[in-house]
Amino acid sequence: MAESTSPSTSRESRPVPEGRIERTAGGWVLAFDKQLDYPAAHIWDVLTNPRKVEQWLGPVHPDWELGKEYTLEKGGSGVSGTVLQLNPRSALQISWDDELGEESVLDWQVLESDGGCLLKFRAHSETPDFLAEGSAGWQGIMGAFAAVAAGNPPPEQEPGDWQALRDAYSREFKISPTMGRVVADQDGTSFEFERWYNAPAQDVGAAVEASSGNLGIGEEAVTEVRDDGGLAKLQVRQRVAGGTTEDTAALMAAWHLALDSAAVRLTGETPHPNSHRLRALEALYRTAI
Repeated sequence: MAESTSPSTSRESRPVPEGRIERTAGGWVLAFDKQLDYPAAHIWDVLTNPRKVEQWLGPVHPDWELGKEYTLEKGGSGVSGTVLQLNPRSALQISWDDELGEESVLDWQVLESDGGCLLKFRAHSETPDFLAEGSAGWQGIMGAFAAVAAGNPPPEQEPGDWQALRDAYSREFKISPTMGRVVADQDGTSFEFERWYNAPAQDVGAAVEASSGNLGIGEEAVTEVRDDGGLAKLQVRQRVAGGTTEDTAALMAAWHLALDSAAVRLTGETPHPNSHRLRALEALYRTAI
């Protein structure tokens, strides 16, 4: 779908990614480097003091402690993990296990630099799933961290900011969006997905048709696949007629799983969707709608 713009909209008005996404031998890394004009001791306190962490990341229980498990409330859901490294005033590394069963490793380093300190953040994951979304989310979190370090409340995010930033990360680093979104226009309410596949458009269409058919969805959706510089970019759009939030979330979760399964089919393997992941996706979309 073409991006709608007005004559007054310029490229410079788009949100700008402050992080970078890098491919590594073991997967993917999201990286931020933020210069902060405060002593390392102060930044370390913001990074590890539970009362400060709650302001920029979320309530964490218990305090960060080397080798110990923790839980953290974030955006109406929860994550858990283990503190893997804790070097006072220097480095913090944790595992991060979300409600979908996705696991990543996060690490922060605090380095003295230019009279203040450089805060280096890295998020390591094995797949690019949710990478565009995660990049946009972590950019907001890094901004909240800087505000708390300055003694200010975290800035409010305007409606649409996260979506626009997610799209900016996708464009700059050629990473497929993952999550679907609800869209309201003059014709009513719909949801849509955009996914990018490194495969011929014809093969993508067939894989999506097979995967959605297996889940009993797709008859009421409009799908379009176009070639864009060697990538097949798929768009799925479906009207939401009447149903509850739970109904919409369930249908979006089913489509999400179908698009994941299509990616597996394109590798020549057989997808094996599971009910646990489907329920977790439903819960995710209920909080996002």
